[in-house]
Amino acid sequence: MRNFNLIQYLPLTHPKATLRFVRRLNAAGVMSILDLEDSVQDPFDKAKTKDLKINARNNFLELLRSKSWTGEEFNHPIYVRVNSGSTEFFEDDIQAVLDISNTGFPITGIFLPMVESYAQIKEVLSMIEAPKSKKNLTNALEIVPMIETAAGMDALLSMLESDVDEQIFSKVHYGHFDYCLDAGLWPFPDPDHNSFWSLIKPMARLILDYKKTYIHTPFPFMDDIDFFWEASLHLIDMFPEEEIWACTLNSEISLSPEPMARTLLEISSPETSMEFKIQEAKKIQEDFLAGRANRRSFGVSSNRFIPPHQYFAAEHFLKINQTN
Repeated sequence: MRNFNLIQYLPLTHPKATLRFVRRLNAAGVMSILDLEDSVQDPFDKAKTKDLKINARNNFLELLRSKSWTGEEFNHPIYVRVNSGSTEFFEDDIQAVLDISNTGFPITGIFLPMVESYAQIKEVLSMIEAPKSKKNLTNALEIVPMIETAAGMDALLSMLESDVDEQIFSKVHYGHFDYCLDAGLWPFPDPDHNSFWSLIKPMARLILDYKKTYIHTPFPFMDDIDFFWEASLHLIDMFPEEEIWACTLNSEISLSPEPMARTLLEISSPETSMEFKIQEAKKIQEDFLAGRANRRSFGVSSNRFIPPHQYFAAEHFLKINQTN
C-alpha cells in the first residue's frame, strides 16, 4: 500500500492569510511548511530583506499569542523552514520556532536548508534541546535536512550513515532550485526531462534505503494540475512501496483530487543548443521581472513559478556566454 502525501509551502509575509490557508489545507489532509526563507526576501535589497524577515517572525508570533486559533483544529503536521545556518537570520529563526511552539501552536519541526554535513544537523538539535531543562518549553521538534547544494548531495550518504544509530532525522527534502543554481545547471531540468529524473532517482533511492521519508522538490508549474499528477504518479511508480511526500506551491494543486484516469508522463531530453539556452535565460529573466508583482521574492509567468535562484542562474549564464 503506497504512502503518498502532499505538503505546501506558505510564506509568512502575511501571517493572518497564512493561518487561513493552513486551516484550509489541514481540513483537506495537506501538510504545511511556513516559510521564513526564500519567500520572505527582496533578492535585490538586503536591507528590505532583513526587515521582511524580522516582521514575519514578529507578526506571526503576535498573531499566535492573540490565541485566534485552537490546537484542536490542526491535526496534520506543520513545519517551519528557517534560513540556513550560514545567514545572519539563522539563530533568530530557531528562537522564533521555539517561541512559536511555546505558544502552544503545533509546530512539528524545522526544515533546515543547505545541509552539507551531519554536524549541522546535530548543531540544530543542540539548539532546540538546550531549553528542555527550563520550564514551559517546547515539545520535541523534528529536523528535516534539505539537500540543496552539490556538497550536500555528495555528503548525503555520509549523513545517512551517521544517523543509523542516532536517528536524529527521519525525512530528507530535496530542493531542486537551489541545487541547480549551486551546481551550475542551465537550464534547470523540469519534471518532464530525463535529466531531472536522473538526479531524483538515485538520491531518493538512497534516502529510502536508509528508511527515511523522501520529500520531493516543489512542483514549478503552478497552473498545470494534470502535469503535477503525471509527474507525481511517475515518482510513485518508481518507489511504489515507499513513503513519499510531494511539495506544492499553491492550494489549487494541493487540493486537487488525484485523477481517475491515468495519463503517463512524457519524458524527453531537454534542448541543448547554445542558442536555446541563451534565449531561455533571457525569457526567464524577463518573465521573473514582469511577474514579480509587489516586489515579491519570486516571479510567476504565464505557466511557471520562477524563483530568484533561476533568475540569478540565468543572469550568470548570460554573463559568461552571451557575446552581444
